[in-house]
Amino acid sequence: MSILKHVQSYIDKHEIKTSPSALIAQFEIIIELHREFETYLREHNINQELEIMQRSKRMLEKRRLFIEWYQLKHQNNKMVKEILIDLSEMIFISTRTIQNDLIKGDANNIHKT
Repeated sequence: MSILKHVQSYIDKHEIKTSPSALIAQFEIIIELHREFETYLREHNINQELEIMQRSKRMLEKRRLFIEWYQLKHQNNKMVKEILIDLSEMIFISTRTIQNDLIKGDANNIHKT
């Protein structure tokens, strides 16, 4: 089965209103963001800190860091609501959870200073 047929099957199953090529384009954007984020983690030596944590805590911390990074990256060219929706669709969590992660991140930054 070709990739376009798989994508069309996914679209039909989840009743998404988009074309296969548009959905693939969205996935490519997400993959590129993931690469940029991984580069950011390496350049700032954050990966070393994450490796020390237990897996569940590491995954939560990495999610929180991604949310902060994405918000900072797009704060000048997107509205907050757009950022929350983008993140919600990319990492499959509610906008409320994203807001809570941002609040936790701000609280952690306050305690570090």
